[in-house]
Amino acid sequence: MFKKIVMVLLLAGLLLGMVSLGVEAESIRVLVRPDEGDVVQLYASEFYEETGIEVEVDFAGWDVVTDRITSVLLDEGAGFDVIFLPSADKARFAELGNFINLSPWFTELEQELFLEAIFDHYHHEGEMIAVPWYSGGAHFVYNKAYLDAAGIDPDDIRTWEDLLSVSGDIVDNSPAEYAYIPSAQYPGNHYFNFYTMVIAMGGEMFDEDDNPVFNEGVAVEALELLVEGVETGVFDSAGVSMDDYETLRAFQAGITAFMLNSTWSANQAMNPEESAVADDARIMMIPGSADKDTGGLIYAGGFGVVEASQNKDAAVEFIKLLTGTEAQMLHAIEGYNLSTHERLFSGVRERAINKGWGQYGQLIQQVEVGEFAVDAGWLDDYRRIMATAVQDALAGAKTPQEALDWAADEVYQIID
Repeated sequence: MFKKIVMVLLLAGLLLGMVSLGVEAESIRVLVRPDEGDVVQLYASEFYEETGIEVEVDFAGWDVVTDRITSVLLDEGAGFDVIFLPSADKARFAELGNFINLSPWFTELEQELFLEAIFDHYHHEGEMIAVPWYSGGAHFVYNKAYLDAAGIDPDDIRTWEDLLSVSGDIVDNSPAEYAYIPSAQYPGNHYFNFYTMVIAMGGEMFDEDDNPVFNEGVAVEALELLVEGVETGVFDSAGVSMDDYETLRAFQAGITAFMLNSTWSANQAMNPEESAVADDARIMMIPGSADKDTGGLIYAGGFGVVEASQNKDAAVEFIKLLTGTEAQMLHAIEGYNLSTHERLFSGVRERAINKGWGQYGQLIQQVEVGEFAVDAGWLDDYRRIMATAVQDALAGAKTPQEALDWAADEVYQIID
């Protein structure tokens, strides 16, 4: 009932706030990822009702969206006006040079609505190439019943060392087969295993010049800890061949007590229609180290306008509508996507979203202390290299130091 009331109020605000555009476009074309909560389609319909401009939306599945965007950009937009930009591929897509600078279309006040880290991420060579639409990140979920059975207080798990030290008790005294499953398979290893673990512990993966430094210090310690967990039997060695969706399914089935995964997956762990442990799933901050309390990778999605578009004004107005405060509130409540507007991270709007999505307040706390991965066109190549290195270490094919030294050598080759 609350969700329905909020939707009615948001749409009422939308209709009152929209104005006729005074542009001659008959239609615009949009390429975007799956429509979680049907929010894109809803606002496309409202945009047409208010402006007479039809929005033709092409939804590409998560398994093909990156390849689809790549082919479209290589074809100078292929007739699309608006294109979705996932944060992990932003630098690579930006280097193709097909996006306009959106700054002239946005006032200073409009730009200041967005969270600074996310807003800045969607700039390239000083130009605003996309408008942030949603955010998310890595989150840590635990099974309260399993911890209770082992007499473990989650508040006592502050560091990854703490987690490893209690894992044996959890496996011995609860139904959990393992305390934790490292998601070492590409692409899950990047966001929901090693990179997040390192920065949560206060380490660095790259220096200020984007050179790899993950084969020294905290990063080596983090991989050594994962290997120790596997060798002692409290972390599942099967994680070598598991991605983040597979570790989610394992947590939902009650196989493991802890899960490091996405915003969407954290929500799915608490979904009674999907999870056998929904009633016991809880969120906590990602463990850190003695030197840092927590941290983690964040991600986002944004919209850019193609240089070849003949309908730039209409395209920008649709983006403004879809990334506005009210639309982002609805995208959170209906689609379980975290927002990118500063005002939705606190105050009355944050509380309103939390009534429709009970975990929202906890999830945004983790995102607020998160950071983006290295912003480079070779990021995806690095992710594949690092997944192999972590797999080799967990499988015992290399020591953690050997695996990370190999990865550093490989990354230097793609940088050069």
